[in-house]
Amino acid sequence: MTSDIGQMARLDGRVAIVTGAATGIGEGIAEVLAAAGAAVVVADLDLPGAEKVADRLSGDGARAWAVEVDVTDPAACRSLVAATVDVADRVDVLVNNAGSYRGVAGSILDQDDDEWVRGVEINYHSVFHASKPVAERLVEQGEGGAIVNIASVDGLVPCLGTAYDSAKAAVIHFTRSLALDLAPHGIRVNGVAPGYIDVDTLRRMRSVVLDPVWTPGSETGLMGPITTQRSSNIPMRRAGTPTDIGTTALFLASELSAYVTGQTIAVDGGWTVV
Repeated sequence: MTSDIGQMARLDGRVAIVTGAATGIGEGIAEVLAAAGAAVVVADLDLPGAEKVADRLSGDGARAWAVEVDVTDPAACRSLVAATVDVADRVDVLVNNAGSYRGVAGSILDQDDDEWVRGVEINYHSVFHASKPVAERLVEQGEGGAIVNIASVDGLVPCLGTAYDSAKAAVIHFTRSLALDLAPHGIRVNGVAPGYIDVDTLRRMRSVVLDPVWTPGSETGLMGPITTQRSSNIPMRRAGTPTDIGTTALFLASELSAYVTGQTIAVDGGWTVV
């Protein structure tokens, strides 16, 4: 058995779609899956960014393609799966990573209906839009498969805002429901809840290149003393990296987790323990 452990972590011959993979966590996931032998479709609304990532992966010897997709559009998600089958003949893994907290954080007192709808569309509905055509393809292939949903610790412990936090909590329960739904087909569905991950967007906000996630307006308990203290006292004393999320996604996509489904793993350095 021990001699087979390394092979169980490999994804040779498998095809993975990673949404929101032009940067940040999605890019890190795409890199890890490609390093494990998967052919990777780098899917993102930012096509030039996706092409840059796909070109780099290809330059490192992986099979990788960039596909433009708006994950809030069901038709676009169907086209993504069709494009993947066109270039790679199959789909084996979907990582629903695309999402955003920008413009959808903050107090309900300051948000309007459009911001709420956008928060739910990009962070929750998108997971359904991408999962449905992939699930249909996996059932058609008849060989099982894996779906990995990227949620957030904010779906476990409220922090950023009602729209974002609620959408991420919905993703966690959707993961459980979809796992039960697709289990008879040998399709496993699991999730990852990242904590504080040091990505370029956060670094640019800290250096004031980008506006902050939200500008405080009405008095709110969100991002208040309790949540700020938690995020500044991570037990492992460091921020996470996209690779930390990528390796967890690899575990959930590979045979290492062959008997795991319906679970969401917090990858947060102990953030939710405090």
